[in-house]
Amino acid sequence: MAYDVSHLLPVPELAPGTTLLISGPPLTRKRELLLRLLRPVDAEGTAMVTTKMGAGTLLERYRDLTDGATEADLKVIDCVTQERGLGDVRDTETTRYVSSPRDLTGLSISLTGVFKQFRQQSFDARIGIHSLSTFLMYEDLQRVYRMIHVLGGQIESLGWLGAFVVDSPTDRERELLSQLVDGIVETRETDSGCEFRLRGLGGRAAGWQAY
Repeated sequence: MAYDVSHLLPVPELAPGTTLLISGPPLTRKRELLLRLLRPVDAEGTAMVTTKMGAGTLLERYRDLTDGATEADLKVIDCVTQERGLGDVRDTETTRYVSSPRDLTGLSISLTGVFKQFRQQSFDARIGIHSLSTFLMYEDLQRVYRMIHVLGGQIESLGWLGAFVVDSPTDRERELLSQLVDGIVETRETDSGCEFRLRGLGGRAAGWQAY
């Protein structure tokens, strides 16, 4: 089943197994784009890895940006709260905690658990990461490349949709990460506000659009 993205992107839908890179400078509303792209339609699941804000704050933003969607609509893998010592937390039905963005093994285990839930429920799923730049602070580019290569392969084989945010990547980071995805959403800030454009997947002709 194709994924409806007509509410956001200049293409009506994306094929099963599609992955996107959302790339641009800070303060160009990339998280907002990601959350709206991840909103589930019909019998879909949604999961997001967060490396920059805790699960509670993320869920509040998610409700605000997706017209009243509920916490049950979003599975969160929180790589922030434990590292910052923001209280004693335990995994719940909707949130899994990883010790820090350095713990790629723990992240892999948590993603495997979430994927298992979606498969048991026979859900198609939308999977997002905000932000790859945090992983790149702690790990070398090749290891992050391998992580996304494996994750993208899983998303493709399951026929899901994936989107990964990166903040102001270097030329080398952009070159390598773009090899792992089917399309790129670029963001920028102008005097009149933020804009984005879709490169690939039939969106190139649309050019920059206000957001």
